[in-house]
Amino acid sequence: MLRGILLKIAATLAFATMSATIKLVSSRFPVGEIVLFRSVFAMATLVAWLVRRGEFPRALGTRRKLGHVGRSIAGSGGMFFGFIALSLLPLADATAFTFVSPLLIVPMAALGLHELVRPYRWAAVGVGFVGVLVMLSDDLGQSAGATAGYSAGATIALCGALCTAVAMIQTRRLSRSEATGAIVFYFTSVTTAISATLLALAALWPAGAPGGDFFAGQRFVTPEPLEFALLASIGLLGGAGQILMTHAYRYADASIIAAFDYVSMIWAATLGYLVFAETPSVAVLVGAAGVASAGVYVVWRERPSGRVRRSVAVAQTIKAG
Repeated sequence: MLRGILLKIAATLAFATMSATIKLVSSRFPVGEIVLFRSVFAMATLVAWLVRRGEFPRALGTRRKLGHVGRSIAGSGGMFFGFIALSLLPLADATAFTFVSPLLIVPMAALGLHELVRPYRWAAVGVGFVGVLVMLSDDLGQSAGATAGYSAGATIALCGALCTAVAMIQTRRLSRSEATGAIVFYFTSVTTAISATLLALAALWPAGAPGGDFFAGQRFVTPEPLEFALLASIGLLGGAGQILMTHAYRYADASIIAAFDYVSMIWAATLGYLVFAETPSVAVLVGAAGVASAGVYVVWRERPSGRVRRSVAVAQTIKAG
């Protein structure tokens, strides 16, 4: 069990470092280009891992192509929104908002999957959303003009959390018949296609046409050698994080491993302070603690029944993709 927990903590560090690197380069490169590098180099890492395990291309077989497309589009929305939020919010704040996704899954699972949602899960959702309001309390209590950037970042982060929740619900459906490698592979393929299309449109879009300002800001920027290394590291860190997380579920129950997802807040706060001189506000820390506690409580309550073993293992592996 300890080995699985250590692997999960290492995975959260990889993802937190990836997020810090995204924030570092976001002022220089458009989000489409960052997503492209993230996807291409993560794909290379994934394929190399599958080849080493002797599962390529066998692990990519699928009978549910449309299911992968739907899951991948939702996941792509989560990735794009999440990367934009990182450019607008402090690192710890952007990380804290990602904790909303598991809570959104509860009502979605009740409506979309017809799962039986017990009262304690609804109570945890309520506590979690109170935590979100606490995180937003500083922003809501100040003038609109002074916090316009934060408000936009928080809204975008919540949109990303919603898209991620939709993707995780679809992942639950796919995990009944599809291998984890296939789900990650097709998701990464779709994000590569979407980001490449966005960059191509930006290069070809007439300056005077509607949306010209938006596409002008999405044009490919040729990176310097160091910048190329930073962009490539985003994908390599993401791919390494997925592999570490996948291995973690081999050595401990999914319900135990999932609880350590919230260690990412510690890494985010530390990296935010060291790299960007950011100090999370008391409201963000208290609110994030409330959201994290609600998520851990649900996992703890469901552990004895084994309801989360398969779905959490797959969904958590895909979540950071």
